[in-house]
Amino acid sequence: MLMCALVLIAPAFLYASDCSHDSKTLRCVSFVRNYDGDTITVDIPNIHPLFGKNISVRIRGIDTAEVKTKDKCEKRASRTARRLVEKLLKHAKRIDLLNIDRDKYFRISADVSVDGKLISEILIKNRLAVAYDGGHKAAVDWCTLTGSTENANTSPN
Repeated sequence: MLMCALVLIAPAFLYASDCSHDSKTLRCVSFVRNYDGDTITVDIPNIHPLFGKNISVRIRGIDTAEVKTKDKCEKRASRTARRLVEKLLKHAKRIDLLNIDRDKYFRISADVSVDGKLISEILIKNRLAVAYDGGHKAAVDWCTLTGSTENANTSPN
């Protein structure tokens, strides 16, 4: 009888402990939305809604193209990065925030893991992000980076 109870309780305990949080890691967060390729919004389970609902997180270690730009290549790269991040997070079985910290603007910054893979690495591999350490941003030629043949001249907006 005791063995049956342990068999029934153990999986629930393992799952709960697998999604526990500590000072540098928030596990099993839920995707809400993303603004662009390097800023997402999540809900954090088992945290008071004041601190755990609609929390904006900057993905550590990368910079993606800006949403608000007149540069055609940058705008295209921004849309592509945003769609890829949204797809990865919407279809994820598990999302974890690792190495949580504050950046120089006091935003929450974290390595975002989707089913065990870092979003930052996926974006860099797909040429939709550049490495960024939080310091001075280098100018990026998004046409060259993404392999676009389109002229980078400003769009007629």
